[in-house]
Amino acid sequence: MSEERFIPVGGNKLRVLIEGNADRPWITLLHGAATNLHLWDAQIAPLAKLFHILRIDVRGHGESTADVVANSFEDLVADVIAVWDALGIKKSTVMGLSLGGMTGFGIAIKHPDRIERLIAADCRADAPDFFAKSWVTRLQVLQEKGIDGIAEVTVPMWMAQAAKEGRADVLAGARAMIMTTSGPGYVSVATPLMALDYKKDLNKIRCPTLLIVGSLDGPHPDEMRQMAGLIPGAKYAVVENAGHLSCFDQPERFNAALLDYLNG
Repeated sequence: MSEERFIPVGGNKLRVLIEGNADRPWITLLHGAATNLHLWDAQIAPLAKLFHILRIDVRGHGESTADVVANSFEDLVADVIAVWDALGIKKSTVMGLSLGGMTGFGIAIKHPDRIERLIAADCRADAPDFFAKSWVTRLQVLQEKGIDGIAEVTVPMWMAQAAKEGRADVLAGARAMIMTTSGPGYVSVATPLMALDYKKDLNKIRCPTLLIVGSLDGPHPDEMRQMAGLIPGAKYAVVENAGHLSCFDQPERFNAALLDYLNG
């Protein structure tokens, strides 16, 4: 059973789902840009015995509003902290993918007393020119074609191997998540991503950390291996045959690597 709430935060209402074992420590699951909290559906069953699970829809994603857009990662980090405060959560493990992993870096760096451990998937920690420019291009697509245009360019990029293998259900699921993103919601993540600047501070992270990445996720495997070397004691794992949404693309392999880390 899950409990759904809508929590007022900074002029928005953020949808959360609360699941799992209320007697266990908290884990907070943060999804990526242009997805929603259902990105983590396949992880709930294996985590439910180990954790009290909190999932959050980012501003303008899923069923959360974006009447006030985010301008920085500080805003996105503050949203998570505000939800924790509203629910009385003093400390939580954080697992985030892409944007969610980057938000996790921000929490670990800026609020080290609030995070138990960090699991960051398929992400980076800075915004070199090629990365920042890609978001400028996507905002142009959004302006010209709306979120449907974003889905057209994003699904093939995220799910190239799934498309090659004809896994129509996975492709449709990714597209369905994208289509729950509003225009202001997309701006609320694109703007922070263009100014992402946590890499220089990764050595300040002191909580136990796992970086996990899909083997087919473009430049991310090499980038995340390098980041693992910057975070004291960080572990590194690869999800074979997975693209950018590794937890969604290859959930059994992702879960095996995740549980190996958690149980270890």
